[in-house]
Amino acid sequence: MLLLYTVKITCKYRFYKMALIIKLLLGYIIVGIWSYVCRAEDGTRCEQQLEQLLFNPTGHQLKALDSFGRPEAGFLNSQNTAVWYGHYSECSDLKEYRYCLMDMDVDQVVIPPGITSDSNIRWGICVPENCTEGEINSNIDMLLDYLLKNFNANLSNATPSSSCVSDPPLPYSTGFYVTASVAGILFALTVLGSIVDTLEVTSQGDILDTPMEQPSTIPSTSTPGRGDETREDIPLMAEKGIEGYGEPEANGGCLSKLKSALKDILLAFALNRNLAKLMNVQEGPGAISCLHGMRVLSMIWIIVGHVFDSDLRRIVVLNTSDIRQSRGFLHRIILLQYYVGVDTFFFLSGVLVCYTTLGKLNRNDGHLRWHWFYIHRYIRLTPLLCTAIAFHRFIAPYFYDGPEINAQVHIVQLCDSSWWANLLYVQNFISLSKRCLHVSWYLAVDMQFFVFSPIIVYSLYRKTSLGLGQIGILLLVNVTVTAALSWQLRTPASIHDSIINNPDYFYTVYDKPYTRMPPYLFGIMIGYLLYERRMNGLSVSPTMSYLCWAVAALLACLVLAPWPYSAEINDTLAQVISTGYQTLYRLAWSGFLLWVVIFCHFGGNGLVNTILSWKAWIPLSRATYGAYLLHLILARIFWYNHIQVEYVSTILQTVTAMGVATLAYIVAGMVYVAVELPVARLEQLYLPKP
Repeated sequence: MLLLYTVKITCKYRFYKMALIIKLLLGYIIVGIWSYVCRAEDGTRCEQQLEQLLFNPTGHQLKALDSFGRPEAGFLNSQNTAVWYGHYSECSDLKEYRYCLMDMDVDQVVIPPGITSDSNIRWGICVPENCTEGEINSNIDMLLDYLLKNFNANLSNATPSSSCVSDPPLPYSTGFYVTASVAGILFALTVLGSIVDTLEVTSQGDILDTPMEQPSTIPSTSTPGRGDETREDIPLMAEKGIEGYGEPEANGGCLSKLKSALKDILLAFALNRNLAKLMNVQEGPGAISCLHGMRVLSMIWIIVGHVFDSDLRRIVVLNTSDIRQSRGFLHRIILLQYYVGVDTFFFLSGVLVCYTTLGKLNRNDGHLRWHWFYIHRYIRLTPLLCTAIAFHRFIAPYFYDGPEINAQVHIVQLCDSSWWANLLYVQNFISLSKRCLHVSWYLAVDMQFFVFSPIIVYSLYRKTSLGLGQIGILLLVNVTVTAALSWQLRTPASIHDSIINNPDYFYTVYDKPYTRMPPYLFGIMIGYLLYERRMNGLSVSPTMSYLCWAVAALLACLVLAPWPYSAEINDTLAQVISTGYQTLYRLAWSGFLLWVVIFCHFGGNGLVNTILSWKAWIPLSRATYGAYLLHLILARIFWYNHIQVEYVSTILQTVTAMGVATLAYIVAGMVYVAVELPVARLEQLYLPKP
C-alpha cells in the first residue's frame, strides 16, 4: 500500500513538472511572436513617420525638417567628404526627435548648378526618436528622394551608415558615481585640512613660518613638469615637527597615534599649504633654474602644436585649401614640429634621474634600496594618471554636445578594456585602436627608461668609462634600429607627415623606447657632468661659447627645417635623406639641448638664460605634468562641441590654442594641490627613503 502511494505521488510530481515546462515553452513562443509583431509595427511606424516628415510635414515637424542638413557653399573645396551638419541644436530641442549623422559612400554627387564630385557625404538629419539606426539606413531611398526633390541633389549608389546622438552620450555608470564621489571626498579633505591648519596656527602661533619651503637643489622626478617635488623639497620628515608634520608619536597610545596620523593626512590635503607650495618661487643653491623654462615652453609648444594639428582632424574645416597652402609658412612649420618637444622631456628626465640618483648613491656610500627606488616612482606618477583616466572616461563625455560626439564616446570606452596597460606602463606596446588615454604613451616610455636607468647611472658612479661605454652601445643600437625601421616603412623627412600618412609609423617607430633613447641618454650624460662639476663649475671661453652656440643653432635648424622630402618618397636619394633625418634628428636635438643646459647653468648671463630661468616659470613647471595629461581631454571637449563646419585661420587657431593651454594649466594646478602634492607629502611621511 505504501509503495502504491509513493508511486502515485511521484507520477503526480512528474506530471506537474512536465506541465510547467510546457507552459514555459508556450510562454516563450507567444512572447517571441508578440515581440516580432511589435518590431514589425515599430518598423512600419518609423517608415510612416519618416514619410510624413519628409513629404507632408505639419506643426513641429517643420522644425525637425528645418534642422536637416543641406548642400552648402564650398562643396568643391572639401577634401574627401562633404559635410552637411544641419542645425544640431534645433533638432536636439525637439522632444520626440533625435539628431543622427549619416555617412554615405557615394559614387557621384551632382548638385546645382551642375557641380559634380565624388566626395562622400556626411549628412545631419532629424528623425523620430523611435527610429533605429538600422531603420534609418533601410529607408535611404526615401531620404535621397527628399534631397533630390527639395535641393536637386542627386547621389548615386549611396551606401549609408547612421549614428544617432543620445542624451546623455553615455549612461550614468557606477564609474561615474565613484569618480564624482572621490572628487567630493578630495574637496572635503582640502577644506578640512585647511580648517585644521588654521586652528593649529591659531592655537600654537605662526608655526608655518618655519622653513617649510626649503627648495631642493634639483628635482628627482622627471616626467613633463614633475618640477621640483622631491623628497628634499617637501621636508615632511627632514625636521621633526616642521609645519605640523612628523612621525606619529611613539610613546602615545593607539588613540594618540590615530589622531596624529589623521592630522597628518588632513594637513597633507590642506589647501592653503598646497597653494603656497605651488606658488612658491624660491630656489635653493645649486638649482638648475633653466629647466623650469625649458619644461614649460616645451609644454606650451606641444599644446599649441596639438591644437593646430588636431583642429584639422577633429573638426570639419571649410577652407581646407587655405590650410594646405599655409603649411609652407614658417610659423606653421615650426609649430608642427612640436613632436620634438617630447624629446625635450626625455632629455630632462635623463638629467634629473642621473643627478638625483648620483646624489643618493654618494650620501649612502654607493648603496640604495632599489625596490624603494621603483616604488616611490610608481606612487608619484600613478595617482595623477588614474585621475586623468577617470576624468577622461567617466566625466569628460558628459561635456560633449555636438554632431560628432559618438566618435569620441567610442574612444573613451576603450579604457574599459585597456586601463590595466596604463597602470603597468606598457600601453605603448598595445594596438593604437585599443589604447586608453592615448597621450599617456609618453609615461610608458619614460617609465621603461627609468627601470633600466640604474644600470647606467650606477656604472657611471663606479667607473665613468664603463657607463659611457654603455651609453655608446645603446646609441649605436638606436641608430641601427631606427634606420632599419625608417627605411622599411619609407618614412618621409617629417615626423608630422610620417604620422599622418603612414598608419604603421606611430606604433612601429614613434612610441617605442628603442627609437627614443638618444635624448634620455644625452640627459644622463649631462646629469653626470652637472653632478661632477657641482662644486667647481665649468669655465668656457667666449670663443668656444660662440662656436658652441653656432653648432647648437645649426643642429636646431636642421631639425626644424622644412625638408623637401616631406610629403612622399619617389626615388632612392629621397629615401636615403629621409631615413637619415629620421635616424639622426633626435641626436641633433639632444646636442642642442645639451649646450643650452651647460651654458645656462655654468654662468651663462645672456638672454637665453634670462628667459629660461625666469622665476615665473616655477609654479607652471610644477603643474606641467598635469597639463600634459589633461590638455587633450580639455581640447576634445572644445572640438566635440562644434555644431557646424568651421572656417579656420591662424589667428583663430592661436586664440584657441592659448585658451586650451591656459585652461589646462588652471585645471592642472587644481589637481596638483588636491591630488599630486598630497600624495607626495604622505609618501614622504610614511614610506622610507630608497
